[in-house]
Amino acid sequence: MSTSAANSRARLSRVELHQLRWLLGLALVLLAFWTLFSLELGGITWRTGFFMVAASALAFPGWPGRIPVWVRRWAVIFGAAALFIQFVATRFDIISGLVLLVSLLTLARGLQYRRLREDWQLILLCLFIIILCGVLTLSLLFGLQILLFTLVAMALLFVMNLLERDTGRALSVEDWKHFHWVRFLRNVCRAINPRQLFLAAGLFTGLVLVSTLIFISIPRFQFAQAFNFVGQRGVAGFHSEIQYSVTRGLDKDDSTAFRVDVAPGVHLPPGPYWRMIVFDEYRDDGFRLSNSKRFEDYHLQTLVRYPDPLHSGQPSRNLDDVALPTNTLQFYLEGDVSEYLPVLGPFVSLTFSGTQNFLANELLRIYSTEQPSPKVLGYKIDNMALGDTVPAPRYETDRLSAPDAAGAPGKNNGKLVYPQTYFGLPQEDGDVAIIKGIVDEIRNGRTDMTESEFVKATIAYLQKHHTASLNVDLTGIHSRRGGQLAHDILVRWLDSNAPGWCEHFAGGLTLLCRAAGYPTRVVAGYKGAVYNTIDNYYSVKQSFAHAWVEVFDPAKGDRWLRVDPSPGGDNQIPGVDAIGQMSSGISTESGWSAFFDGLRMVWYRRVINFDQTDQVEMVNKVSNMGKDFGSSLKKRLREMGDKVKAWFTTPMTPRRAVALSTPFGVLGLAFLLRRRLHNFWLRVSAFFWRGKSPRLTPMRLDAGRWLRHFEPAWAAHASTLPAPERAEWAGVRLDLLALRYGPLDVSVDPEGVFHKAKSLLRKAKSAPSNRAS
Repeated sequence: MSTSAANSRARLSRVELHQLRWLLGLALVLLAFWTLFSLELGGITWRTGFFMVAASALAFPGWPGRIPVWVRRWAVIFGAAALFIQFVATRFDIISGLVLLVSLLTLARGLQYRRLREDWQLILLCLFIIILCGVLTLSLLFGLQILLFTLVAMALLFVMNLLERDTGRALSVEDWKHFHWVRFLRNVCRAINPRQLFLAAGLFTGLVLVSTLIFISIPRFQFAQAFNFVGQRGVAGFHSEIQYSVTRGLDKDDSTAFRVDVAPGVHLPPGPYWRMIVFDEYRDDGFRLSNSKRFEDYHLQTLVRYPDPLHSGQPSRNLDDVALPTNTLQFYLEGDVSEYLPVLGPFVSLTFSGTQNFLANELLRIYSTEQPSPKVLGYKIDNMALGDTVPAPRYETDRLSAPDAAGAPGKNNGKLVYPQTYFGLPQEDGDVAIIKGIVDEIRNGRTDMTESEFVKATIAYLQKHHTASLNVDLTGIHSRRGGQLAHDILVRWLDSNAPGWCEHFAGGLTLLCRAAGYPTRVVAGYKGAVYNTIDNYYSVKQSFAHAWVEVFDPAKGDRWLRVDPSPGGDNQIPGVDAIGQMSSGISTESGWSAFFDGLRMVWYRRVINFDQTDQVEMVNKVSNMGKDFGSSLKKRLREMGDKVKAWFTTPMTPRRAVALSTPFGVLGLAFLLRRRLHNFWLRVSAFFWRGKSPRLTPMRLDAGRWLRHFEPAWAAHASTLPAPERAEWAGVRLDLLALRYGPLDVSVDPEGVFHKAKSLLRKAKSAPSNRAS
């Protein structure tokens, strides 16, 4: 087989190249539609339909050409109608309409048998969809999706470059008649050049590295703060009220609500209570945050609370008494979980990843954004207390510590105003009578019962008459006390033996404590955490959602004491789920699930939460590394120079003479044996290259270089040489040809042939005829 035949490689026809171009474009469409499933926009039906249509076109590429022209025309009208319906259904949500519009254009362009200039439009449309979904969701999959898009787009651009002369060429139905996937893929695999594939891999790697450097170096821009994506608002994990009903059930959700990255050496308490929202007012069968709440609006990046607390009308009196430890906790609140931020207690400062609009309530110690974030929200808290009490501000202590606090005037249009809302009970006199009857039953005639004794007795009473359950059905029940059935649903539950979950236990304890004269409020948030042993962080599941109680106790230093009346709550064991049942200790998470969740955490740390502070820190690290490397290099060079100087200044000894002469001797020997060493290298390389491409061996490359000099001299001087010299020239020429094109196991001495060729060329150059010319 000739060399050209051995090196020949299968090539794709022009039609196959156009088919490959069209299929790669459709692969981009499928990738773009895949990203749409990460958006919480509704309309899962049309997204699934678009994806299935594009997938069927990829599997059977001939059918899009059979679509009649009138169908394509009417599709535009139906698309406009669907777009209008989507606008109306989403109350003219801009994002939903924009996504549907771009998706329709992408699908239409993807199914069309495109020309080259139309491929550019398809690439831009798919890139727009992927970037839009990535910005709105900040999902971990976005990194993988953008890498896949880059890979497929590069392949498409390469094929488009091969077809640059066929700019007006488009496929037709006839081009797909004899298409077969197996044969097509076999031809594509045969046409792939390993060298070009290696270069493409290097180009892709370089592109990723350059993109990473650009991401690290560009200024941080808070995209979410610049535009208000109304359509991305999801359902909050915690509403501003707890509503009780006669029949209700809960579904358990094991998805992650938020993750917490702690500094080295910082450990969470055994049962962390992640405080998010406080309910102080009770009316209409439920608890809610009263209208007299005192929130202040902020538009900044860092909120400093200590030692300069918020100015919300009254200064804080007890915050100075709180022992705040030295710690740093980085939170990553998942999108659409809640607008309220989980905290454990008082802290020094709260810092968002960028300037943020948010609300802060100094009196209740709760913080929230304006609405649930549609994407993960990162914020850092420095020096946060991890105890089980919350200091009360002076505004509360002055009013709640008064002897007549429970009966103090505090009504506005017949409704209690804060902080009198901490004593609020149901409006019906019969319901109040039932509550007070239960209080008398708990006291059992004792008039000297302290607050803590009453709280413990009340918790024991609740857990004696009620069990934990995810379902509550109060229909058809009777009063446990034998009286008239209560009008208020929570009071009806208290007066029965029906099961309940944490909201029932917390609400029941609150009403009973208020009836006994103790200011009480319900707090909702999460309880517990799971420790990821692979990447060393804590995650809190949605199933850890919990409600508990805070009771004001002026005898304990004007603080709100946390009380958990749910079954098992007194044991202070983490891992509370929606029923209030506990698991022992902070559980650990390992295995593949922990590994993939750790990847998401790395994505949050290094990409989502990468801000200006991280940029400055990275620049400082690189600068310090450069300085350290320079100092270390100078030190090593100085030490080496001192050693060399000391070595040369030391008197000469036989041992040092041998050590000094050995390297020069080795170099001289290598110079004398250079021909033999080179000849050995050529033969060994030829042996190892046997069976591979014949153009790659060093021996063939050297023979080719000598032939380029030898052939012109042979053509010019062969006719003028005597017969013996002509024979010598002819022999060297044949040996060079054998080394260049013959079998690799040729017995000719390569270095000897090259040396003879060099001698003949030198003689020809110094011949009298050459000198005369």
